[in-house]
Amino acid sequence: MPFRHLSNILLLILILPVIIGAGGVCNAQGSGIPILGAEELRAGMKGYGKTVFSGERIDTFDVEVLGVLKNWQAKSDMILIKMSGAPLDNTGIISGMSGSPVYIDDKVIGAVSYGWSFAKEAIAGVTPIKDMLNVMNLNINEAEKGLEPAQVPWQSPLFLQEPALKETLAGRGNTESHTLNLIPIRTPLVISGFDQRIVRDMSLALERYGLFPVQGGNISELDDVVTELVPGSAVAAILASGDINASAVGTVTYRDGKNILAFGHPFIQSGKTDMPMAGAYVYAVLPSQSTSLKIAAPTKIVGRISQDRKTALAGNIGEFARMIPCLISVKGAQDVEYNFDVVDDRYLTQTLVQWATENALLATERQTGDKTVRLRLSLYTNCMERPIKIENTMYEPHPTWFPVYYITQPIASIMNNNFKAVKIEKITLEAEVTSERKVAQIQNIRIDKRYVKPDDTVKLTVTMKPFGQESVTKIIPVHIPPDTAPGSNVIISVCNSDISQALERSRAPDLFNPSSLEHLVNLLESTESNTNLIVRASIPKRGVTFKGQRLPSLPSSLLTVMSFSNQSGVSRLTDEMVYREPVEWILAGFEMLSLFVEKE
Repeated sequence: MPFRHLSNILLLILILPVIIGAGGVCNAQGSGIPILGAEELRAGMKGYGKTVFSGERIDTFDVEVLGVLKNWQAKSDMILIKMSGAPLDNTGIISGMSGSPVYIDDKVIGAVSYGWSFAKEAIAGVTPIKDMLNVMNLNINEAEKGLEPAQVPWQSPLFLQEPALKETLAGRGNTESHTLNLIPIRTPLVISGFDQRIVRDMSLALERYGLFPVQGGNISELDDVVTELVPGSAVAAILASGDINASAVGTVTYRDGKNILAFGHPFIQSGKTDMPMAGAYVYAVLPSQSTSLKIAAPTKIVGRISQDRKTALAGNIGEFARMIPCLISVKGAQDVEYNFDVVDDRYLTQTLVQWATENALLATERQTGDKTVRLRLSLYTNCMERPIKIENTMYEPHPTWFPVYYITQPIASIMNNNFKAVKIEKITLEAEVTSERKVAQIQNIRIDKRYVKPDDTVKLTVTMKPFGQESVTKIIPVHIPPDTAPGSNVIISVCNSDISQALERSRAPDLFNPSSLEHLVNLLESTESNTNLIVRASIPKRGVTFKGQRLPSLPSSLLTVMSFSNQSGVSRLTDEMVYREPVEWILAGFEMLSLFVEKE
C-alpha cells in the first residue's frame, strides 16, 4: 500500500470521532444514544416526548419547537416547546413529568422541566441535554475520585424554621400564583401517614422549593415491584419510609449504563447528596386548573441519587444510600410508637423528624386545649460512645406544636457543624403529654435585708402563682462573696429560662460560639430547662477590666485612678452567680432588686 494512502487512512481514523461529535451522533459518555444541541434547533421542528401517564407504561406525546431562549439564565439556554396528545390537551403541564425526555429526529434535546402556572396550553421549557450531561460527568468524576462533600458554613433552609417564620408564611399566602415567571415544574411530594394539619404546614414550608405534598395511600403492595429505569420512566427520590413515607416523583431523562439523569431542574439544589432512588407507579393523572399532577407511589428502591444540581438530578443504579432509623414514642392519652427511616441529609433530616414528631403528637393527642409535653431527644453518632441527649418541658395551648422545633433543631446543628464530619446512626424521641396547664407566673421577690457585707448570706423569697392554684414560695439563700467590692450594688434577677439565656448571651456572647464539637454538644445538652427557677446575682468585685482583661489585684491607689479613668475600655470587674431551683411548672416572668454592700 502506498505510504500516502496509509497516512490518509490514519488521518481519517483520528478525525472521525470529531466529525461524529460535531454532528450530534453520540453523547459525552459515548453510549451511542444521539443528542441534539439547542443551537441546532429551529422553530417549527417537530418530535415527541416520553413519560408515564398510567401504571409503568411509557407513553409518547407530540412536541413542536417554538424557539430557544438564549442566555435565559447565566450561561444557560432554555428550549421552548408546545406539547400535545395523550392527556396533555386537557391537563396542560403535569407535575411529576419533570425530566420527561424530548426527541427531535430521534435525538434527545433535553428534559421537560419548566412551565407557567395557570397556563391554558401545555407550553413548557426544556433543559438542554448538554447542560444535564455536565451533571452526569460531575457525578462520574466524583465517584471515581471518591470525593466527599465540602464542609461549608451551614445556614438553615426556609423550611427549617422557627414559629415566628411559620406565622409569617401562614399570613403571607401563595405569592407565586400571581406571577407569570417561567419556573420549574412543581414536584409532587407523595406522602402517607401524615395528619392533614401537618400537610398544611408542609405546603407552606415547601412552596419555595417548588414542592407540594400530595397525600397517598398504603404503598406496601408496591414494595417488591422493581421498575426498570429507562428514559421516560417515573422515578422517585425517597425521603422517608416506614410508618411515615415521603418521596418526590419525577421522570428519568437519560441513562448511560448505570448512570441516570432525571428531573431537568433541582430538587432543593443541595449539590452532592445521598438519597435512595426508586421507580414509581402512576395511579392516575389528576387534571387541575392550577397544577395537574400524577398521583403516584414509589416502588422498590433500585439505586441512589448522588447529585442535586441546577439542571438535573444524577444517580446510579445498583448503589444504595444510607438512611437513619428513627423511633418516636408518645405516652399520653394513647401510647404509640412510630418507626421509620429518614434520608441522611444535612438539610432534610431535621425537618422530616420535626414533621414526624408533630404528626405523632397530633395523631394521638387532642388538637385544642391545654397540653404540657416533655420531650427527650437522643442522637446516636459514629464519634461518641454515648448518645447526645437533649430534653425539655413545654406548654402548648394552640392547635399546633411549635415547641417541637426547639428540641429537633440540634439534629441540624450536629449534622452541619464546622468541626468534624458526624454520622447520625439512630434518632429516638420520647414525648410525654399531659392535658394540664403546668405553668406558673413569678409574682414577686423579697429579701430579709437590703444592706449586706462581703461574705454575708441573704434569704431570698420568691413567690410564684401556678395556674389554678394558690401562690407558693421558694426560699433561696444567696451568698455574697468575700471579695465583693464595698460600696457597690449587687443586682439580683429572678427569671425563667428564656430570659436567663438572653441575659447570659448579652453578658458573655463568646460562650455560645462553639469552638469544637465537644463544646457544641455541651451547649446543646446544657440548654436551660423551662422548669428551672433561675436566680442571677451580679457581683461587683475589687478590680477593673481593661479592654477585656481582668485586673482583680490592683493597689488601692491605682484602682481609684483606673475607676475614674477618662479613656475607653475600662469598666468595673463583675462576676455573676447563678442559682437554679427545679420546680414542677413552666415559668414566666421576671423580677429584679438591688442589695447595697456597706463600705469598710
